[in-house]
Amino acid sequence: MFHGDCDGVIAAYLYIKKYLRDLYPSGLNLAVTHPWRAHADIRRVATGGDELVILDIALSDKLAEALEVASGRYKRIVLLDHHATSEALIHKLNPKIRVVYSKASSTPRLLAQLMGTPLNPYEDALVEAADICEGRPPHGGIDASVLSLVDSIRMSVALNPGDLEFMKYLIDLMMKSKNPSQDPHVKARARRAKSLLGNLLRILSEDSLDAGGVKVTFLSLPLSRAFAGLIGVAATELSKAYRKSVILVREERDKIVVTVRSVERNALELSQAIADSLKGVYGGHAEASSITVGKKPLGEVISSIVDIVLGPGPGS
Repeated sequence: MFHGDCDGVIAAYLYIKKYLRDLYPSGLNLAVTHPWRAHADIRRVATGGDELVILDIALSDKLAEALEVASGRYKRIVLLDHHATSEALIHKLNPKIRVVYSKASSTPRLLAQLMGTPLNPYEDALVEAADICEGRPPHGGIDASVLSLVDSIRMSVALNPGDLEFMKYLIDLMMKSKNPSQDPHVKARARRAKSLLGNLLRILSEDSLDAGGVKVTFLSLPLSRAFAGLIGVAATELSKAYRKSVILVREERDKIVVTVRSVERNALELSQAIADSLKGVYGGHAEASSITVGKKPLGEVISSIVDIVLGPGPGS
């Protein structure tokens, strides 16, 4: 089970290639998930077997509880993660669960450190791509082919981050050492995603406000559904364009999700303050994080976030 994003799918490929090659593909059951729903997906699909592997999913209290139940169904459970907020929750996991954790730049980078053997050029390019997908700025002189991998994988996955069949398609390309950025199917999905992203960025730019040094923007339920997979990418692109932190608030059917991108590496501090105020749950990294809160009026949430960002006024 792996996170349905750029570094999640690359992590799945690396783990399979290095540790489960003999079982691929018929001996493995693959599942894609996301941090906010991983606990429910584990209960739904993790029905038992030899081994359950969880890749690139930030820990939460609900996930720890789901893994406790799953530990009675599997001979072995392995969790690999790099999210900063996971560290404080590791102690809540059943001791039988093997945890591989480090604040690495991406889960593929964590896997590269774990393996302890040099990567081949193909693997190295994918790990570099995963690092950039997770927010690490490209270093000077980086090969253009790596940036092409970032663009193609990130955008094609973002078109529908719950599309397991496409994730399997990508992993199969990687297992065959093929270049995803040159694959016609991947390129077509990436082109479609870029077109939708352009529309989304226009909407977010128009419906936004400045709160100090932070840009706050929002999406109502219909727009949130229409652009669901692209919201994280859009927040990142807005932050780059405005050269300031971005807080994107979106309405979903049964909750409000707040996406934070920080140029000052204080996304976790912002997210904690928002989560504390709105009684939500947060997770992520210094550059990128998110908060999930219960269903509330969108305007009320936005007003609260603006107050948090601006801080107490004179005499408060």
